[in-house]
Amino acid sequence: MSKLISKRSFLKGFAAAAAGAAAAPLVHAKPGAPLPQKWDREADVVILGYGGAGASAAITAKDAGADVVIFEKCPQGGGNTAVSSGGMMIPNNRERAIEYLRKTYDFANSEKYDELLTAFVDEAMKSKDFLLSLAPDQKVYIYGHAGFQSIPESDAIDKWRFRTPKGQKTRGGDMLFNNYRYAVETVRKIPVVYNARGLELITRNDEVLGAWIEIDGKKEAVKAKKAVVLATGGYEFDDKMLSNHTMGQKFHRLGHPGNTGDGVRMAQAAGADLWHMNALSCPLGLVVPGLKTALQINMLAPSHIYVDQDGKRFVNEKMDNHTCIYGVNLLDAVKHRYPRIPCFVIFDEEARKRGPIIGGATSGYALNREDYKWSKDNSAEIEKGVIVSAPTIEELAKKINVPAENLVETVKRWNEQITAGADKDFGRPLEKKGKVAFEGREAPIISRPIGEGPYYAAELYPAILNTQGGPKRNKLGQVLDPFGNPIPRLYSAGELGSMWGHIYQGATNNSEACVFGRIAGHTAAGEQNWQ
Repeated sequence: MSKLISKRSFLKGFAAAAAGAAAAPLVHAKPGAPLPQKWDREADVVILGYGGAGASAAITAKDAGADVVIFEKCPQGGGNTAVSSGGMMIPNNRERAIEYLRKTYDFANSEKYDELLTAFVDEAMKSKDFLLSLAPDQKVYIYGHAGFQSIPESDAIDKWRFRTPKGQKTRGGDMLFNNYRYAVETVRKIPVVYNARGLELITRNDEVLGAWIEIDGKKEAVKAKKAVVLATGGYEFDDKMLSNHTMGQKFHRLGHPGNTGDGVRMAQAAGADLWHMNALSCPLGLVVPGLKTALQINMLAPSHIYVDQDGKRFVNEKMDNHTCIYGVNLLDAVKHRYPRIPCFVIFDEEARKRGPIIGGATSGYALNREDYKWSKDNSAEIEKGVIVSAPTIEELAKKINVPAENLVETVKRWNEQITAGADKDFGRPLEKKGKVAFEGREAPIISRPIGEGPYYAAELYPAILNTQGGPKRNKLGQVLDPFGNPIPRLYSAGELGSMWGHIYQGATNNSEACVFGRIAGHTAAGEQNWQ
């Protein structure tokens, strides 16, 4: 016969068990994997990633007296910095810049960290002098302004970049990284190890002591006597991470293929808190057969519209370039589809002759590493099928498989409204007003009716420039755990765990890489050697 347990006995036993549990520590420090029997290499500060963030960290740590080594997974350095436009956001007024940037977080509902924001602005105010210190005889200039000019205090933001010397054709990103490289390798003689992919951080009682790195196919233990700085970029080339953290489908990429999320995984395994994982810098782009990456669209001709798979307009086509993903990632829960991925740009013969439909674009791997040259009149892309053409709107609709009656009505409505002087549906202005966010990418005339044929269309997909998510850091560049505590001897910089969240607006990733690279490098160099 089973014995019945009285309620009083049960509660008494439960209370005793609870008391015993309360006497035990609530958190157990993990000892981590055994330390390597021997270290294959060592340095005071070990930096993973050789883009703008890694270079800035290396320069500053070296100048602070630390022995530094950089490990880069690819055969050459540069990352997204080298294939970017090379711009850097530098505030011209501290208080107004802080106010402006705070407001951008508010409208996007992105998590902000006031201490981090203030530290960024304070250090960013020094970035012009830092840039000019990298290499001799360089000049910088203002080429643009804030990306979100409708937000108060946007005048506090300028965008700077290096001026390419006369007679040279070096693009902006390479100009920036070439100067970083000169400062790292020529001036400071900091060693850079290539084909070296970070695998896992080596920890003891949650303290980071080094990293396992695969160098030319061999796994090596690298000791970091002071600290490790993660500057490995984002995860846009990792499809699994994209599907888990973002909305949308059929993502293409604009940036460097080396960004596969290595630093995110390493930081996670070491106990890091993650933030901004669903945030992207993501224009719309076109896919050219044979290229590893896409090219972003940038229509300078005014006679064009975007339509969805139903042949209808759905957005003001002059949405900020870096935030286009938020205009297309609508999930239709009735018809079970993403009706705007892909979407289509529709334009006329005058727009075709106006120039490349990627007009003014200077960033991206396809342009800067695959050396793709878009034809001046778009004819080569028509030949390749990237752009399709038809003599009438009805026939164009059939070619891109959208309802012809809808597309005809959409073009008619656009033409009538713009002829009457206003886009009543989505508020696209007729002419550009205010400062330019980026020189060469903004035409003075923005909207005109779609005129005479032939007519043209091209499929547009989300084309990620970079992800913003990753380990959260504090104002000193230290990586934080989920309780807000710094993980000992672990730092990060750049777009790995970017502060920007959903509000990326151009030139701010390069700026953040430079700023928090300097901050992380300086702080890491000040650590005491571990025993």
